[in-house]
Amino acid sequence: MSLKSCTHSLIRESKRAFNLLFILFRLRVVKLFLLVTLIVAIYPLILFYFLKPKQALHINYGITFSQKYASSLGLNWQDSYIKMLDELNVRHFRLVAYWDDIEPTKGKLNFDDIRWQLTEAGKRNAKVIMTIGRKVPRYPECFEPIWWKDIRNKDEKEQELINYVQRAITELKGYDSIVMWQVENEPQFPFGVCDPIDISVFPKEIQAAKKLDSRPVITQDSGEGGLWIPYYKLGDYLGISMYRKVWFDYWGLVAGKNTYVKYPIANWAYKIKADLLGIPEEKIFVTELQTEPWGNKPLNKMSKAEKDLTLSALDFTDTLRYAQGSGFTDIYLWGAEWWLWEKQYNNNSFFWDTATALFNSKL
Repeated sequence: MSLKSCTHSLIRESKRAFNLLFILFRLRVVKLFLLVTLIVAIYPLILFYFLKPKQALHINYGITFSQKYASSLGLNWQDSYIKMLDELNVRHFRLVAYWDDIEPTKGKLNFDDIRWQLTEAGKRNAKVIMTIGRKVPRYPECFEPIWWKDIRNKDEKEQELINYVQRAITELKGYDSIVMWQVENEPQFPFGVCDPIDISVFPKEIQAAKKLDSRPVITQDSGEGGLWIPYYKLGDYLGISMYRKVWFDYWGLVAGKNTYVKYPIANWAYKIKADLLGIPEEKIFVTELQTEPWGNKPLNKMSKAEKDLTLSALDFTDTLRYAQGSGFTDIYLWGAEWWLWEKQYNNNSFFWDTATALFNSKL
């Protein structure tokens, strides 16, 4: 076949194909399919354009402070707390009333440690989110008295937990430094050496808190994997975590091997999620921003290389910028006790000094 014949044949086939495509695209079902495909393709861009967050003009920076965690690092927890008040100049705290420390013996409660923390906060006009319950911040997540664990009757256990919530609020509500109550921490999230809070019990704890005090209640859910709405509807505010680099053994699914993951989540995704769920951004607190490493052993047992896998110095500053760009006004950093340990025991003041600059900034 000559070149001229091949050319004519190609042109004829091309015209035939074009005519078939023209007929195909005139079909309603094809038009509908193409329209749906186009909408699906551009929908995320539309969402981003209209819902993308703007950095807040002023951000309330805070920290979660745990006397248990400070002590586990070998720090004097009282001295550490004062340094966070006076050196870091923190004025927004999330404090924790640990049930196992407060009521080691049934019926004998001692709130001295948390009273001291609230008194020192009050002297400096610091504001406190007061966390109560049995599943509260810091590993292993649940902090129940031994006597409570030994109770076999489910109804009795439930009532004792609610009684503790009531007694804690009754004892502490006189402190003006408390601006809201947090009842439980990620109650249904399967993390830690801990059974999740019974889904029927958690609302009763919230109701007990609201009956005893008029201050708002904040509930906590996982920022990355939580549903948000069920918790927000029970309380007045929603607290969320914001993590970037984590270590998992995937609950044993990879034979306990170290698996490090960086969440593929943009900082604007949190606000868009809130908008889609109908939760006002001013009702959301980032109560747990990852500013310490996460690994398979205590931080004071990790090498620098192990810590850098999830939070290097560069990660620390990058995470701060990430959170600042999320659009939320209230951001509480996680790991202040470790910053101090790094400074005092590891001769590394980078994290403490950087946080000091942050808490003393005007942003």
